[in-house]
Amino acid sequence: MAKTFRFRFSRHTAFLVLLALLAQGCTSSPLRIEELAPDEAACLLWYQNFDALLDEHERFDPSAAKITGFPYLRADRFLASFRAQNLTDGAYAEWLERMRQLDASLRLREAANLPPAAAKAVLAEAPLPGSLDQVLRQCGNRLLQAALHHPEYKPFLRQQIHVPDAYRSWQRVAGAYWLMQYPGKLALKNLHRKLAASFMRPLDALPVQGRLARYVPASNGFLAASEIAATLRAAYQNPLGIPALSDERLGRLFAHFAPIWEIDTRNDTDKIGAATLNDQGEPRIDTRYPIVYQKHAYTRRQGRNLLQLIYQIWLPAREKTGLTDWYGGELDSVIWRITLSPEGVPIAYDSIHACGCYYLLFPGQGYRSISPKDGAEAVLSPKSIAPIPPGQRLLLRLESRTHYLQQTAAIAAGDKTPATPYRVQVYDDLLSLPLPDGSRRSLFGPDGIIAASVRPERFLLWSFGVPSPGAMRQWGVHAIAFTGRRYFDDPFLFERLIARQ
Repeated sequence: MAKTFRFRFSRHTAFLVLLALLAQGCTSSPLRIEELAPDEAACLLWYQNFDALLDEHERFDPSAAKITGFPYLRADRFLASFRAQNLTDGAYAEWLERMRQLDASLRLREAANLPPAAAKAVLAEAPLPGSLDQVLRQCGNRLLQAALHHPEYKPFLRQQIHVPDAYRSWQRVAGAYWLMQYPGKLALKNLHRKLAASFMRPLDALPVQGRLARYVPASNGFLAASEIAATLRAAYQNPLGIPALSDERLGRLFAHFAPIWEIDTRNDTDKIGAATLNDQGEPRIDTRYPIVYQKHAYTRRQGRNLLQLIYQIWLPAREKTGLTDWYGGELDSVIWRITLSPEGVPIAYDSIHACGCYYLLFPGQGYRSISPKDGAEAVLSPKSIAPIPPGQRLLLRLESRTHYLQQTAAIAAGDKTPATPYRVQVYDDLLSLPLPDGSRRSLFGPDGIIAASVRPERFLLWSFGVPSPGAMRQWGVHAIAFTGRRYFDDPFLFERLIARQ
């Protein structure tokens, strides 16, 4: 089928151009067919057909936004934040390339999650030879170059970049949010008081309900401060000033800053493990294999783009205490994030559970937390974190059952306390997990939420407009405030939450 398609591409270009023209009318693409070379027209049509298959089978990844008229580009909140800037030609080209790379990386996993026949059709109908990765790169680059040659497309592109709101305004209206926000703020104040209490006690004075299970990186992998600074200095040398690191250099940074996880463990629901899918496609956490999932991201502060290192653990459940427990249920997950200055020094640490709940902020040395002025709820910042001495790691203590973060402390990497080494895995692997029948599926649903993890609290907190409060969700859809609007991946979050001392 692929050979036939390519033969017709070379012999019957007019037919393909007509098809692409018809497709253009359905997508409001700014690309005028008469301005495209035949191979570019064929690539555009292929992307549109690819999108139709993903839409039919509900396999679109919700962590980044599609861009109308530019099917080879996608934007997350960080990349979308550049749309209003007056970029140089070099920066504009790099911005498009980063959106192309984001689209391609997501399409590879989306295609893997399609039914086998549909996945084969995607590649069989490709207008160019090669693997799916190669076709995405070649077709994407050809269409990207076409866009660069037509600067009149810029305004249209910027207008079309809209990252969906993670809040449902209609739900807030129907649920009388204007009234419910007041008892909500009072409940939050009480929760903050409870969560902050443990940080007032030293680590060895915290109560233990079971036994303390410690998980440590399999390898120390420390770097000198000068090496970290030199690595990042070189990484900033590009038109957009976004630190670009190879997988190897990024892995070394992850290893250097990797935390130790210490969990008060009463039963298997307090153990970390690998996220898997069972025969029915339901998520399970295999605690035989302790894994910490890693992802990097970026944020913006005072005109600089900052690298973020993200570490995430998964646990089988937040154990329910009884029928009246609104917050317990299947699956639990804790995320720890480190935001680095351009010199490689942590300016802030923060954490959430994968529901977007229990946001905690820990300023780094030389910084302090400030009260947000955006009208959203208050932020709990129980302490700052001093620089971690060489040869030591930051330990994160989690409470049994709730898995609340209770305390942080720097300890020697060679501490003799019995510990289990954990393996690391790329977070994006969760977007395409194998099923026993050989097919694949994302851990998350089409809306970014794991349906198996829904909590009864969704009825209690319905008025605040957050979809399914308490349920585990994927990167890019973490609403972290019930009053106001706030996102964990907001590129300007630390413009509003921290300041120099």
